[in-house]
Amino acid sequence: MVLSDNLLDPQGQILLPKGTVLTQHAIDSMHRHGVVSVPIVVGELSPEQEAEQRRHIEARLDRLFRLPGKSEADALLQCYVRNFRLGEQA
Repeated sequence: MVLSDNLLDPQGQILLPKGTVLTQHAIDSMHRHGVVSVPIVVGELSPEQEAEQRRHIEARLDRLFRLPGKSEADALLQCYVRNFRLGEQA
């Protein structure tokens, strides 16, 4: 499943951006935080849409991690965030 709109908290802050792939981990986390419904894309994404979504996520991650990390912890954090955002297994 893919979010069709940004998922916002009660204060209007973005919890998950539009286009986020909802992994089981993300769904479980939302449930623990009291989220009872989310807007999802109806139907399957075409391969072109999936590729565009992945490019968008990767561009956002490149922006978030634009400053080079010098430690192993920085690299590990980037790996975990990238896997989470792309819906991949660690």
